[in-house]
Amino acid sequence: MKHCLIIGSGIAGLNAASLLASKNISVTILESSPKLGGRTYSFLETQTNQIVDNGQHLLMGCYKDSLAFIKLTGAEDNFSYQKNLNVKFINRDRKIYSLNASSFPYPFNLLNAVLNYDVLNFSSKIKFIRFLVSFRFISESALSNLTVSDWLEKENQNDTQLKNLWEILCVGTLNTSISKASALVFYRILKLMFLKGNYAATLILPKYGLSESIVNPASEYIKKHGGKIFTSEPVKKIEISNNKIETVTSDKKVYKDFDFVISAVPHYALEKIIDVEILDIDVEFEYSTILNIHIWIDDLILDEMFYGLLNSPLHWIFNKGDHINVVISDADYLAEKSKDEILNLIIDELSIYTSIKKENITNYKIIKEKRATFVPDKNSLSKRPQPTTKIKNLILAGDWIDTGLPSTIESAAKSGRLAADIVLSEINKL
Repeated sequence: MKHCLIIGSGIAGLNAASLLASKNISVTILESSPKLGGRTYSFLETQTNQIVDNGQHLLMGCYKDSLAFIKLTGAEDNFSYQKNLNVKFINRDRKIYSLNASSFPYPFNLLNAVLNYDVLNFSSKIKFIRFLVSFRFISESALSNLTVSDWLEKENQNDTQLKNLWEILCVGTLNTSISKASALVFYRILKLMFLKGNYAATLILPKYGLSESIVNPASEYIKKHGGKIFTSEPVKKIEISNNKIETVTSDKKVYKDFDFVISAVPHYALEKIIDVEILDIDVEFEYSTILNIHIWIDDLILDEMFYGLLNSPLHWIFNKGDHINVVISDADYLAEKSKDEILNLIIDELSIYTSIKKENITNYKIIKEKRATFVPDKNSLSKRPQPTTKIKNLILAGDWIDTGLPSTIESAAKSGRLAADIVLSEINKL
């Protein structure tokens, strides 16, 4: 039986391992952390004795590889699925606006959703619809050197559209501003969301913690199919001979009995165990922070599972039943702020948009992911590496390789599938 060693147990590593295990390939995962899931995990918050996520993950119907991964590992029932796109937004006057595509068949339901999104005036709605219609005729090469801001300016999108639509979409999907983000990456995401049928634009939320919803089922599936998973076992060194990995040394063991190695760790982690110049990788990523603030509130009353906030530094509020999770993307400016400073900002904004007051708060937990995602700017676009490498038996995976997508759970899942496909293809040649 062929054996694949996988370094890293994020979504990329878990998906690659699950797919290979399903094809009767022996897999071993080495994970440096005591937990699985990479940047996708949940943990027990000790003061409340409740499970919370390190960061809110929102999937979409267009996330083909993520949904295939969830289905393969038997985790489908751990998620709530929209039938049609439906998002509620709140402005600073507490007025609620809906982007609701529940009426009419696709694509008229999406057009109707925009026409009834009353935060935009009629002229802005028509401009947006014309813009979407023009997508089928846009050349990707024309966008490769543009930022999102450059592109939207060329398309005559006005300030109202920028603030109440494009900035929300860009920051939400790319975790960076329209002035930094690559127009090409944003265009690809928008095509997946709006031009691939009704289901593609729908939102999918985990019912439970991220570990319980997606990571643990994958771990159980891999082990059930003969795979081995070792946590708290960081890889220290990779040795190459004759253009092939011969040994992988962790802090506990030297591994030699493998046919392929999949590196499913971030770029900055890979640099610590192998000379990336050997792999001809020449990319330096700028990273972007996401802040998640879990807040426990007396008499929490919210009608929806989540809300977007218009014209606020707070981007999303997710209703967890017993508490809320506030998400601030593109949050580098808050990364070094104290807990009190961040909490005061949150309270000030929540008091404007909702009835939540400081005296209602019984507990809170601030989680700063300073390298939550890399910035998908135009400079890094052409430098992201392919999964295949100059080393015969080394394949790369992770949201940072060239998947054509930004740093999302879907990019990670896709990279894992690409890596598994390469291993299977090479095995079939033998």
